[in-house]
Amino acid sequence: MSASTTGLVRPSLLALGAAWLTGKAFGLRPPLSSRAPDPHFHRQEPAAGREPIDLRQPLRAMPQAHGPMLARRGIHLDLFLPDEALTVAVVPGDLPRFIAHILDVAAGTLQQGTTLHVLARAEGQHAVINWRDASAGATRLSHAFATADHATAARVLACQTIAARYGARIYAAPSPLGDGCLTVRFPLHGQREAHASATDL
Repeated sequence: MSASTTGLVRPSLLALGAAWLTGKAFGLRPPLSSRAPDPHFHRQEPAAGREPIDLRQPLRAMPQAHGPMLARRGIHLDLFLPDEALTVAVVPGDLPRFIAHILDVAAGTLQQGTTLHVLARAEGQHAVINWRDASAGATRLSHAFATADHATAARVLACQTIAARYGARIYAAPSPLGDGCLTVRFPLHGQREAHASATDL
């Protein structure tokens, strides 16, 4: 595993538990607000507009792109990335916007002094990102996505729209980071086609 070297990131996998709870993940409720998100996120991009992109790239850019904003709110990042590429087929720019919306919700939701742990990994045919805030009590980020209010609904809906565009999912589930993680699951590039070919044999 490799991690970003920024001062906001503390690369250490020793803190991760070897065992983690399994259970039925629950889906997120739709945002409660009727406020429409940026029309950009409703545009259905053709498959031809998608490109293979390593999901680690926008994640590596988080400390530089969003670290100062999070630091002003007393939020720290703890980022864990695999050595292997996590290639997904997306329209360029969608992943940075997707991540920016999640971090904006985190900035407006998490308490000062919170560490936001972010773990990316491959799991089966998917690239998975787990987000967990190490604050006292229940995890706030996944709760914010499950109970979006007027302050967060537009960004939550934007994330859900981008995820749906690529057959991805965003929901709460346990992970190696612990319970209550906000979990993002994107199909790995080429895996769906390979699986379909295998089932035809």
